[in-house]
Amino acid sequence: MMIAHASLPADDTKTAAAVLAEIMQGEIVRFPPGGPNAYMAWSGDGQTELEIVQRGAVIKYDEDQGNWSQDGERHYGSEVHLAICVDRPESEIIAIARKAGWPARHCERGGGYFGLVEVWVEGVFMIEFLDPAQTRVYKERVTLQNWKKKLAEMGAA
Repeated sequence: MMIAHASLPADDTKTAAAVLAEIMQGEIVRFPPGGPNAYMAWSGDGQTELEIVQRGAVIKYDEDQGNWSQDGERHYGSEVHLAICVDRPESEIIAIARKAGWPARHCERGGGYFGLVEVWVEGVFMIEFLDPAQTRVYKERVTLQNWKKKLAEMGAA
């Protein structure tokens, strides 16, 4: 199973898409369903696609299907984040994000359970990127079986 794509907001959609595509060693193309300023950032292997839409665009339930519309408000917080495994070392991920003026940093989740890079798109929307070494650790440690053990240890099972 895989997640086919995800969407996220940005003020400067083309630049955000270009930076994310660079981190994923891919390219950008237009995304007309998301509005006139929407773009897709594709990974170099063609396996991951991010839809970058204008901040304030929302998907609403319509009669025939969910459709994008602009509600006029720009939201600068989110209930959502993504974690994406990439074939770039952490130092390059951080350098690309910082070159774009975005906050980026190494973080350890769970007190050292696994590491990753937090990239804050335009300083607002968080994407966690895992480099190849971080991906290996994540796949070893973050499994359903291990999570159940951790919950039991915490008394939260």
